[in-house]
Amino acid sequence: MEERETSPLPPLPPPPCKRNPNDKLQLQEINGTYVVQVPKDQVYHVPPAENSHIIQLHKKSRPKEGKTSRCCLCCVLLFIIFFVLVILLGGVLGGLFSMLVKPKDPRLSFQRFKVTETKPHPKYDITMLVHNPNSAVGISYKNKGRVSLSLRGQEIASGAYQPFHQDPHEATAVSVSLNGSKASLPKEVEESVKNVKKKVNVTFSLAIHALARMKMGLLHSGTMKFDIRCKLKLDSLAKTTQILSQQCQTKRH
Repeated sequence: MEERETSPLPPLPPPPCKRNPNDKLQLQEINGTYVVQVPKDQVYHVPPAENSHIIQLHKKSRPKEGKTSRCCLCCVLLFIIFFVLVILLGGVLGGLFSMLVKPKDPRLSFQRFKVTETKPHPKYDITMLVHNPNSAVGISYKNKGRVSLSLRGQEIASGAYQPFHQDPHEATAVSVSLNGSKASLPKEVEESVKNVKKKVNVTFSLAIHALARMKMGLLHSGTMKFDIRCKLKLDSLAKTTQILSQQCQTKRH
């Protein structure tokens, strides 16, 4: 009777490892292989479930960037609108004041003109009389006025127009000092200053840019701009100076 060949039996599976409930991790060597067993109650979610509540609290406590940027934009727009309204309101008030009250522009005349040659620049001292022709309107000049002196269309000196207040029908003597823009006097001015025997006439142009507000009782205007341009002819710039002619024009904006 022939003997049949029998195939070898498969190896038996390793016996299950017994888990000790007091150990968090178990490490056992079976047939040269290390097996790590993790207790089921030690397996966490990713992220852990107990951290989700903390994350939600952080999200609620953090400011929302979208709302913050929108708030900033709204504040900027409101400021721009307020600024524009103030400018428009000032213009409207000034227009209403001019229409209802119809104030007169100030008048100006020159009383004294003197050239002082000092270093490093020459100096021009001018005294003028500013008259308020209004019977019930006061005028307050601000401290941002400017005066410039020109000769033959070229500016040779400039200075500040000092602030002051005028009551109705008041005349105020105003003195201004203009500093020369060049280190030396113009030839025409120098000749008139040094020539004592023969008088040398000189004609200047004077420009005044003044900011002022008018007031009558409880009514007041917005800020007005006065542009005054004058032509001044002098007989000489020597020791004694006489004003031969003067002419001024005033424009109000």
